Amino acid sequence: QYNHLLPLGFFQMKNQLVMFESASLQHEVDLSVVIVNYNTRDFLLSCLRSLYQVPQKFTFEVIISENGSTDSSEELVRREFPQVLLIQNGRNLGFGAAMNVGAAQARGRYLVVLNPDTTVPPNTLQYLLDYLDSHLDSDIKVVGCRLVGRDGRTQSSCARFPTPLRVFSLFTRLDRILPIPSLQTYYDRFDWRHLSVKHWNHDETREVDTVLGAFFVMSLEIFKQVDGFDKRYFMYYEEVDLLRKIQAAGYHVCFLPEVYVVHYGGEATKQEYARMRFEQQRSLLQYLQKWHGTLAAELIRWFLVILACFRLGWVIVSGNVGSLENSKRLRLKSTAIVMLRGLLELNPRRFSLPE
Repeated sequence: QYNHLLPLGFFQMKNQLVMFESASLQHEVDLSVVIVNYNTRDFLLSCLRSLYQVPQKFTFEVIISENGSTDSSEELVRREFPQVLLIQNGRNLGFGAAMNVGAAQARGRYLVVLNPDTTVPPNTLQYLLDYLDSHLDSDIKVVGCRLVGRDGRTQSSCARFPTPLRVFSLFTRLDRILPIPSLQTYYDRFDWRHLSVKHWNHDETREVDTVLGAFFVMSLEIFKQVDGFDKRYFMYYEEVDLLRKIQAAGYHVCFLPEVYVVHYGGEATKQEYARMRFEQQRSLLQYLQKWHGTLAAELIRWFLVILACFRLGWVIVSGNVGSLENSKRLRLKSTAIVMLRGLLELNPRRFSLPE
């Protein structure tokens, strides 16, 4: 289903009209929860059950933007949750475009962006809603919280905006040696006592550049003010781009550690792992070109090409000496080949993002 994406220039994506009305919003509920689904039936049903498991003091609606699943998701949702508004897109629009479709039908004061491979504890939405309501006069318009894996461990839930230097530092692990903010993607710090970088454990409230797109809550009015997600990203980095637009408009993003959402992670992307890994890097290059220019994106592209060559060479050598089991070696090899071929085919000169 992704064959139409290759071969491509960096950004062979057509501009599409935003469906958001400019008129003042008439809010009918407190929260509009929008979920984009693509063949994640069991996770989706579990997610919906967590939302409806206990009565809430606030009012909310759930909107599912269905990207053409073939796993009977639609039938089962309609049967078990008839109160859910389910929009059938007919095909896989990608995350951002499908989220915009759902958000265009939202009637809430706040928009909840939620992945289907999550479960939401009973008090999480109430806590975040109360926080936003108590900060109406501030510039904080987006809040996120801790993402916790199935093992109970906190995942990386927020980050700094990507820059060419941070991308290079992250892939070369230079950020583990030099704890300088301009080099660090995450909010770690240097522990001078042990002369090592100490991982930030997400235990304090702080303003951040971006929270992960698996879950966050924001003003629906501000979402529409900045025209929502950029539809030209198929998957990955669309939430980073959105939050950068929001902060460019003068608003702020806040991370709150007191509550959490369980995030199982990557269920939709597991269905075509190699292609999705490439999509992740392609979206990164799209983001860099949009916010840092074509030269910066091109330099990082060639850096990623060299990195893919090294990885492919390592897989081949490891397979020959028997240090990798065959199934894992074949998976890593196919992933490296898909990424190398895709990166070599990308040509930023064939596309230009609008200013």
